[in-house]
Amino acid sequence: MTEPLPNILLIYQNPEWLYELRRPEPWHERPLDVENGQGVLFSPDPVDTTTSLSVEVRDLGTEVTSDDLSDLVDAFVAGLEAVPGSYIEQQQSFANEYAIGIDAVQTYDEDGVRRKRWIKLLYKGSTQARLIAQAATVEEYDRLRPLFAPCMTTFMLAARS
Repeated sequence: MTEPLPNILLIYQNPEWLYELRRPEPWHERPLDVENGQGVLFSPDPVDTTTSLSVEVRDLGTEVTSDDLSDLVDAFVAGLEAVPGSYIEQQQSFANEYAIGIDAVQTYDEDGVRRKRWIKLLYKGSTQARLIAQAATVEEYDRLRPLFAPCMTTFMLAARS
């Protein structure tokens, strides 16, 4: 029997890096080491992180503008395509007065297993946030997608001064 999806999302807030993320209530939290930034990962298992929701936020040291979007998309897609067995199922980007963003859903091969993930990059000023919702298998990702969707789509990032 498949374990039911968690039905409670908590709000993780980071007042230093000015972001907010919804995350599954029963999942385990662990910090991520991020150069020039901060990160956190949530997973259903305290040790195995092949299924997880993570965010890494960093200061790029330079302001990102909508003029940079095509170069950002090219680099993002090239990076995804370099992953073994990569197939980009969907990809989109946007730029508006609030933020610049790119996201994709990708399947790929890792340790002999076909995996799936949703990756989102958001830029505000000189801050970059990278969110990843991934699962140990394609089937597990498809099962968890209703849980991942509100976590990925309600992420909020404020400009740091």
